[in-house]
Amino acid sequence: QPVLGFNYGARQYRRVKQAIAFTSLIGFLYTTLVWGTVMLRPGVFIRMFSDSPAMVTPGTEALKLYFYGFFFMAFQFAGQSTFVALGKAKHAVFFSLLRKVIIVVPLTVFLPRLWNLGVNGVYLAEPVSNAVGGLACFVTMSCVVWRELSKKEKGLE
Repeated sequence: QPVLGFNYGARQYRRVKQAIAFTSLIGFLYTTLVWGTVMLRPGVFIRMFSDSPAMVTPGTEALKLYFYGFFFMAFQFAGQSTFVALGKAKHAVFFSLLRKVIIVVPLTVFLPRLWNLGVNGVYLAEPVSNAVGGLACFVTMSCVVWRELSKKEKGLE
């Protein structure tokens, strides 16, 4: 955020775009690494809290469901960080609320009742909100900010 904000204030719009691209790529690589680690070794994380076989088996399945779409969080991170850094805090707050309140809460209530998902529906609410909310935030950021930066680069604004 400081790099984005500094370069935006210095009217170095090309650098802002490069920083957004870099942040997005690094965020995606990081979240994909974490996602892969959780998918391949979920028991390691469950055993940090309990060695009980009664907890490890169901816990590993629940953790895998909950983290299923974790790599989509990279899009949320990139979008929100960009909005905050460029003084568009209202956008950042909206997308945070979209993902956690508008998407997760209703899904947590309704998914368990659909297709006999039960408690798995609660766990699935998170990856669905990561995908929908993260992509909505990133696409909006790309359309709003990228367009604005391109205009400013060309001296149209």
